[in-house]
Formats: sequence, C-alpha cells, structure tokens
Amino acid sequence: MESLSLPFVQIVIQLLGLPGLIFIIWHFDNKRLDKQREQYADEQRLLRESYEKEHRQDRDQTNLMMSRYREDIASIKSLYNNNVHLIGDYDKAVDRLEKLTSEVMSVVALNAQTNSHLADAIKNNTFCPQVRTLMGGK
Repeated sequence: MESLSLPFVQIVIQLLGLPGLIFIIWHFDNKRLDKQREQYADEQRLLRESYEKEHRQDRDQTNLMMSRYREDIASIKSLYNNNVHLIGDYDKAVDRLEKLTSEVMSVVALNAQTNSHLADAIKNNTFCPQVRTLMGGK
C-alpha cells in the first residue's frame, strides 16, 4: 500500500469518518491486489509460453525421431525384400545347377559306355586284316 501521511489520515477521518478511512484502505488494497493479479497473469502467460515452446520442441524432436524411425524401418523392409529376391535367385541357380549336373552325369555315363565299347572293340579287333591273320582268321 502506498504510504499515507498521518495528517492526510486525520483529515480523511475528520471529513469522512472511520467508514471513509476503511473505504480508502480497501481501495488501496484493491489496487495492490490488482497489481498482484496482473503480475500473476503475466507470470502465468510467460510460463504458458515457455511450456508451449518446450512442448513444440519436444513434438518436433519426436516427429524427427519418428521420421528417422520410419526411414530405418523402410530400409530394413527393403533389405528383407532384397533377401527374398536373392533367395529366389539362389533357388533358380540351384535348380539350373541340378539340371546341369544331371546332364553332365548323363554325358559321363555315355562316355563311360562308349569307352567300354571301345575297349571291347580293341580287345576283339577283327576289323584289321593283320589282327585277323594273327588270330587265325582269314
């Protein structure tokens, strides 16, 4: 409360009486309360702005983190898709290798059979005239 001089208080009491003095004290007390309310409202506004700023920063940081997380998940998903593609290609390559192996085995078997026929033909060579005369033929 603003300071009141003693002579002023005496004049107010003489003119307005005790109710006038109470009214003046009440009036100055209301001014003090109004200032306190304004200060409280200013403090609350500053706190609210501070909270909103921090909340906005947290929200932006969370959004950034979530977007990075989405990118990471998307890259992991593409890795899995690539692995599936590689497995499919590997299966195709194994199938081709099995087919090639069976063809090589048939060629080897045919060569072995041909070599055994050739060995038999060499042992029983009756086509050459000199061999036929040695064996007692014509």
